[in-house]
Amino acid sequence: MSTSQPIVKPFIYLRIPSEDVKPVEELHFNGHNEAELRHTLTRFFRQSLLSDDQKTDMARHLTDKVNESAKKRAEKEANGCGSGAEPPVDVQQQQASMIDQYLDQASYEIIPVTMPMRSTQYIGTSLYIDDSGAFKDLPLNYRASKLAQREIRGDAFLLSNHDDPALDEWGRVDCPLQRYEELYTDSPKIAYDPSNQTQMTQAAKLRESEAKKISVEDYEKAQQAKEDGNRLFTANDLPAAVQAYSMTVDLTDGRRDLLPNEEAATQLRLSALLNRCLCFTRLKNFPKAVKDAQAAAYLDPKSLKAYYRLTYALCGAQEYEAAGQACETYAQLGGAEEDVAAMRTAVAAGEAEVKKTQKQMFSKMFRS
Repeated sequence: MSTSQPIVKPFIYLRIPSEDVKPVEELHFNGHNEAELRHTLTRFFRQSLLSDDQKTDMARHLTDKVNESAKKRAEKEANGCGSGAEPPVDVQQQQASMIDQYLDQASYEIIPVTMPMRSTQYIGTSLYIDDSGAFKDLPLNYRASKLAQREIRGDAFLLSNHDDPALDEWGRVDCPLQRYEELYTDSPKIAYDPSNQTQMTQAAKLRESEAKKISVEDYEKAQQAKEDGNRLFTANDLPAAVQAYSMTVDLTDGRRDLLPNEEAATQLRLSALLNRCLCFTRLKNFPKAVKDAQAAAYLDPKSLKAYYRLTYALCGAQEYEAAGQACETYAQLGGAEEDVAAMRTAVAAGEAEVKKTQKQMFSKMFRS
């Protein structure tokens, strides 16, 4: 059984010095395996040793971690459940041993800056920082802190990797200066925290959804279901048409970018969503109609039909403020003036009817 590490091809990564006057530096890893890369980074971070005061602070911190278990052990012995007195402990020796052990194990912390998602073309970029930077009282790294959206101490390294869950591919890729400049100029909107279990779980679920492949056979079934839906709609069998369009929507949910014609698959899904939205509207199931129209608008933000259907679905749901916003988006995208006028009339009529109903209700409430 082979125990060799995965081969890593040569790639570029960045060093971000804590001193702002020093430029961000491109470094080259000549390639070998992940173990050698980890050793290179670990060796750098371990060069920064602790001062005596810092060792005291770290010892106090590490000792605090074992205090609770020691307290529980003492309580257990006091209740007669212990195994007898333990030999006295040399506190200084224990603390020194704990520090040495910690430094032997400590190396770096990885902070995700961007996750490998479809929106990033499955390129993830992370900061590698000294995980003892706070104890060592290393200088604040303003540039790295901005990328991570949290305080970073000491020099940091920026590395990228390609990780496509659907293809089960992982590998290091170049992280040039241009990548740093893009992230620094337009910082990510989400600050990832590896210790935040909820956030990491949500990211993992999103990754799972992006691992779903669509087979050519399923795509062909989706096309047929769409044709069936159109036929049923023409026959005014709206419930059956909804089922057919739903099959198309379900079968096109996944990695359309891996199909031979991504654009055609996306248009098929868009059409099924819009047609199902119309069915729901005519069936007066307005909440589902709104959901489908919103999904269509998300899929194609420039789709006039999506905002047209969304406006009327929202009117049916009596969400007139949102309907007005959808109507204005339709107008901004270049929708026909007669359509815009009709939609504005529908929104205004709905708002007027709501006000009339509210006025009548309050009149009855306060009638003497």
